[in-house]
Order: sequence, then C-alpha cells, then structure tokens
Amino acid sequence: MFLSTESRGRPPRKPLGSQPQDLRRAFEPLREALRSHHRSLEELENTLRGFEEALIGREEGPERPQAQPAETAGGGAGGLDLLSIPEVCQELGMGKSWVYRRIQSGEIPSVKLGRNIKVRREDLEGYLEAQRYQPTASEG
Repeated sequence: MFLSTESRGRPPRKPLGSQPQDLRRAFEPLREALRSHHRSLEELENTLRGFEEALIGREEGPERPQAQPAETAGGGAGGLDLLSIPEVCQELGMGKSWVYRRIQSGEIPSVKLGRNIKVRREDLEGYLEAQRYQPTASEG
C-alpha cells in the first residue's frame, strides 16, 4: 500500500497548476545572482589574462638579450619572433595606451591570436626604421 505524504511527516503537496509559477518566482533571485556571478567571473578572467600577459613579458624580458646574438648570427632564419604588448612597450620604452593607438591605427602591424595581440619583431623593427629622424642639411 502507498503511504501518503502526511504519514511521513511532510506537508501535503500543492496542486500542480500553481507550482511552476511559484518555482519561477522562487528561482528568479537565484538566476539573477548567477548572472551577476557570471559577469564577475568574466571580468576576473579578462583581468587575469592581462596580468598573465604582463608576467610573461617580464619573465621573457631578461632572456631576450642572451637569445638575440644567436638569432642575428644565424641570419634570423629561425621561427617567428612574436612580441606581446608588454614586450613591445618595453622595447620602445612607451606606455600601453601609446602602443595600442599605433597598433589600432595600423602604424605598427600586428597579429591577433585569439584574444591576444602580437607584433612580429621584424614588423616592429620596420616601424622603428620608418620613424628614424633624419635632419635636413639646414638643421645640421
């Protein structure tokens, strides 16, 4: 024989017609909290990516001067030498916003890999060469 819910010490169930609305109302604060947490996690993820990129730039910075002579001695025929934005900033001695403006305008060629923007060392050197100051004869 089937036992009723009253005999198990639980309150009787409400008719099915009113339950879905009650559940929707009951779950709405939870849904809003989840949306809020989702937005916060996305912001945190973006911040962590930027922090990670900055850390990678700092870690790679001291190693580059040792690696450069081997690259130039071999004629630069190795793989791509891609620089992160913090590395470009370090190479140029300029701030992030200045570098981003030059990339956005196309002055400094760049490559987008997923969410990361990279600059080929060769392209950065070409940009620098085009910016070379050459005084005119009347100035010198």
